[in-house]
Amino acid sequence: MNIVILSGGSGNDALVRGLKSFYPSCNIKVIINAYDNGKSTGICRQITNTLGVSDIRKNHIRMYKATHTDIDSRIVEFYENRYDFSSCEDVLDKLKDWNLTSFQPAVKKFFANKLTENIEFKDFNVANIVYSQMYKEFGYEYTNALFCDLLGIDDFVILNSFDNVYLHAITCSGNLLTDEGEIVEYSNTYDPIVSISYHTEDSMMTAVQHLNPKVITELDSADLIIISSGTFWSSIYPTLDYAELYTYVNRAKATKIWVMNTSEDKDSLGVTSNQFIQHLSNLGLDLSSFIILENEDAIDTLKQPNVNYDIVYAAMGNIVGKHDANLCGYNILKIYYNLINLTGYDKIIFDFDDTLWARDAEKDPNLLHYSIENIQLVNTYLSSKGIIVSGNYYSAIY
Repeated sequence: MNIVILSGGSGNDALVRGLKSFYPSCNIKVIINAYDNGKSTGICRQITNTLGVSDIRKNHIRMYKATHTDIDSRIVEFYENRYDFSSCEDVLDKLKDWNLTSFQPAVKKFFANKLTENIEFKDFNVANIVYSQMYKEFGYEYTNALFCDLLGIDDFVILNSFDNVYLHAITCSGNLLTDEGEIVEYSNTYDPIVSISYHTEDSMMTAVQHLNPKVITELDSADLIIISSGTFWSSIYPTLDYAELYTYVNRAKATKIWVMNTSEDKDSLGVTSNQFIQHLSNLGLDLSSFIILENEDAIDTLKQPNVNYDIVYAAMGNIVGKHDANLCGYNILKIYYNLINLTGYDKIIFDFDDTLWARDAEKDPNLLHYSIENIQLVNTYLSSKGIIVSGNYYSAIY
């Protein structure tokens, strides 16, 4: 199955882990914008004049952890830890500790830039430095592919555009927010953000917008398109809005699901699920083709009824404001396979080998576990409906 997830840094966490736990062989592509401009990412953008690395880096390490059992703690530290550095040598020493000395030349070139001379490198992520310098030298796609090879994962992150633009936001009163970091920390219920614009770094001029052609290819070939939960005004809305990407979502033939947030983000305090729906509808996204998945465990304002759209409510947990990964993946696949309401079916027909029961189940404890679980689910919920069609002898299946 080809799955395209739109937007999200940390918002994709439960989605990727949940889908991969149920469907390890699914082909996931994540389309994101790279307009992050906060903390060390913003400083790296300033020094290298490149897009923000933060959400790309987060998606890479997330997929690494979701698809590997032998996790290398040194790789995780490189991607996730933050440090205070007083010199280039401090960073080089860290890379040596992690056995990642092949990235030392990139770090040396980064600190050779005169723009680093008056910067305090506090609370800094080393991967941000390496990625951004390599983006400057080798481009986004080559660099991302190289790191995916290092991690042993698919090259699955696709930028919506290669335009090096910066987000501005406009509030209901006309107040202008000119920094992405300011947008995500906005926290104003009385004067909410109502729109986004895109600008070049050197001026207040509006950027000319270009879409990455790979985005169109992936959307056209997708079986399932998911709008991820995530920060609305820095992640979800700009990804769909920029260069009218939403028009290609509208024309796609895939099953489409929007996973609503479980808790409030600071950029949209007090905004309800119905107000989010209205924002994307006003943008031009055809929500009549979507199933909107709302979490029964979410705060009340993010699970409001709406008779105008197809809304499914499901218990997906609330772990510090995030969905439970397995419950999230499970309910998305239930929607995709049209299994939300099993009472609507007279019979449900199954193949046996590698559908209900893995061929190598006796050799792999994980496959055996899922195979037994499948049989138990059929016996429990579908005993009067389920039909197995197989070339196996009855005694073998029994």
